[in-house]
Amino acid sequence: MLAAAGYQFAAAATASAAPGVATTTTLTASPATVTTGATVTLTADVAAADSTTPAGSVQFEAGGTDIGTPAAVTGGVASATTTFAAGGAQALSAVFIPATAAYLTSAGTFTEAVNVAGSVPLATTVPQSGTFTVTITPGTVNLAVAGLTATGTLEDITVTDTRNYYPGWSGTGQESAFTGSGTAIGSTISGGQLGWVPTAVETLQDGASLGSHVAPVSPGLGSTAATLALAPPGCGVGTNVLSASLTLDIPAAAAAGPYLGSMTITFMTAGPQDEVCAVIPISG
Repeated sequence: MLAAAGYQFAAAATASAAPGVATTTTLTASPATVTTGATVTLTADVAAADSTTPAGSVQFEAGGTDIGTPAAVTGGVASATTTFAAGGAQALSAVFIPATAAYLTSAGTFTEAVNVAGSVPLATTVPQSGTFTVTITPGTVNLAVAGLTATGTLEDITVTDTRNYYPGWSGTGQESAFTGSGTAIGSTISGGQLGWVPTAVETLQDGASLGSHVAPVSPGLGSTAATLALAPPGCGVGTNVLSASLTLDIPAAAAAGPYLGSMTITFMTAGPQDEVCAVIPISG
């Protein structure tokens, strides 16, 4: 009788590792259109299929060439900046490199439009404009006499310059002889007996300055015009209100009676033309 032979069978089970979680990488560039040499910011948004936040880095590329080193993914976002030397459509890509096998790699692409930067000369000419005006407050300056000295204040002189080519300006004054009338008819007092101290009624504007003090007699205002105020080229724009304190030395031998003289105020621009003159009567 035959005994049944016993057989043992062993089955080996092979366990396969679970695949990593799929990811999606979306690449954007800002601005989407630039000129050569301008900075572009590249942004890669990395998302996982299971809504977790993937860990890893992103390698940005332009035309298959790496842009720097991989940028870390923080909060699902990685970024980098770059520039382009050549114009045309630039093929960009962002490749997600997982930190562990728990996530799968993915890539996003973007096409950047790059225009060639250049310069075009533009020229224009700004025309000359603006005006130069001098206004003198009308009236006669009556000099107050105390002994052999008479004093007064020159009427306000308003200088307004709005010219956009800034030639500057200057103003001078010169006194004529004082002519007597009434009991002093036939008598005169030299204009050189009058002196002044230029003053500013309001704050001087844009580099304008006052002229120097001129003492009566030495040298006086009769023989040579003296500077009331001036503004060199490039200055003097705006409104300047000017005046002067006047002093007349009366000669001891002068005949008693009223006298009338006139001061000629002359304003000139820095150029050879355009001068404004006015005469202010002065009595003593």
